[in-house]
Amino acid sequence: MRINLSNQQGCNLPIPQPGEIWEVSRLVQSPLEFSSKEQQILYSSSVKRFLANNSPPRYVMIVKDPESLIETQQCLIVSVMMFSVKTDFISDVDLLIPTKISGLAQDLLAETWHIIPALTCNLLQSVGKRISRQIYDYLLTVGDYYHGLIDELPAISEMHRLGLINASLSAKQNLIIQDFHKQEKAWSDVLTLPVAAYQTYLKSNKFTNAVLDEALDLEQD
Repeated sequence: MRINLSNQQGCNLPIPQPGEIWEVSRLVQSPLEFSSKEQQILYSSSVKRFLANNSPPRYVMIVKDPESLIETQQCLIVSVMMFSVKTDFISDVDLLIPTKISGLAQDLLAETWHIIPALTCNLLQSVGKRISRQIYDYLLTVGDYYHGLIDELPAISEMHRLGLINASLSAKQNLIIQDFHKQEKAWSDVLTLPVAAYQTYLKSNKFTNAVLDEALDLEQD
């Protein structure tokens, strides 16, 4: 692993806004660059296929405004909800978003339970239509239910009115859905590992600066 400060892709992209759908880049950028050997160890086979352009595109919905700036790369940390094109795994918390809502060529599966941090330089471009505030709020509320933050799912009638589709399968009880969730968590490493690398870089940089400051103070004394 080595520090990489020169890669500037994505610097001129517009700042992602909540509700927008973004395509995930197949070129991973990080302040700490992973070697080929490290990527083999860290990434699942599904991530490797994605990076090699041997699997369909992946998409996310922007959940929150960017949090902080990486000065060396002009990247932002942003919260995203994972979307999947594997619509066979629809459940009570994996909701189908039809093309008429997303504006994309295929239906998407909103993983309401799966919100992660990502670097904006690892998002390729904004695509399709921006999700309405009502649908955005509904998706987040379903995710809150999954994580036990609220006691009941929001009204199914409201979901149907918004054009979303669910299934009666319980994500917490169905083994097939649970296995799908495990695969999706492993896949999301392509976005979360660069964030972890950035945080490691920051800690290392702060430690180095503190040592240098201490050395300068001693020299002045």
